[in-house]
Amino acid sequence: MIKAAVFEDVQKIVYKEDYPRPTAGKDEVIVKVHYCGICGTDITNFKLKLYQVPLIMGHEFTGEVVEIRENVSGAKIGDKVCGINVALDISQRKFSEMGVFEDGGFAEYVKVPMEYLFHIPPKISTKEAVMIESFANAVRGTRLSNIEDKQNIVIIGGGNIGLCFLKYLLHEKNPNYIGVIEPHFYLREKALQFGATEAVSPSITKVKNFVKTYGEPSFIFDCAGNEKSMLMAINLIKKGGTILLEGLYKGKVNFPLSLINLKEICIKGCISHDREDILNSIDFFAKNKVNADDYISKIISLKDMQDTFKMILNPGERKFIKTIVKID
Repeated sequence: MIKAAVFEDVQKIVYKEDYPRPTAGKDEVIVKVHYCGICGTDITNFKLKLYQVPLIMGHEFTGEVVEIRENVSGAKIGDKVCGINVALDISQRKFSEMGVFEDGGFAEYVKVPMEYLFHIPPKISTKEAVMIESFANAVRGTRLSNIEDKQNIVIIGGGNIGLCFLKYLLHEKNPNYIGVIEPHFYLREKALQFGATEAVSPSITKVKNFVKTYGEPSFIFDCAGNEKSMLMAINLIKKGGTILLEGLYKGKVNFPLSLINLKEICIKGCISHDREDILNSIDFFAKNKVNADDYISKIISLKDMQDTFKMILNPGERKFIKTIVKID
């Protein structure tokens, strides 16, 4: 039996010390979890119960390999690793993501398919490596946008993923400017500390003044994912520009279709990350291009999960970037 935080129903996570220990199957290993990040999709699932229950959520975890099946190669006992879901072709009805359709990392031990197992470079700690998955999203979004160097960039939404995009784009694409539109003061201040040219609230006046000062953006990365952010992006984008939709919105959006024609806009969707994106994110960390501790605002225990998820769901004035769970 193991300790685990089990999602049982809408807004209900139960801490248990008698949850069944996972057993490795073919091409799988057992990982003893050190840390697991809390993702926005975990919060959405907590709020709406999108998947089957009971379920151990958590799909961005790190730890060490403690059990291997005889037929497994490419890993050994004691390896320092992270478990990250690799984007699958949903048209083939493949649903096996850890923390989504299978038990994930909010537990002492987790079963990891080899295709989802990644080795952590020696000089990166398992605590730091918990941010690799977040940056893999920025790697993929940047790649899919086809952005070149020296562009005018706006990021809508300065939460964890938006700030990962900020750091990655600054290092990899040398923008003319990079602005962040974000309602929370704390996150705007963090954006400035991380290198943003400017960080403004989403008020019409402040956004217009920003564009008047710096020029229209040629690329917008929407990391908020809602109707207001989408409409803002379409209105702000320069003619011929590109909007990359990173934030996932499950509702419907009404927007002026003619503007897409008149501005000749490219709108590109983005979801998850493949092996190349994850390996490039690991390389980004290995080259010391990011300090993961800048993003990790709070470390909690499994026993704190219910209260923490409730707080994240209703944060008031947000004063954190990333909350992670330490598995003792």
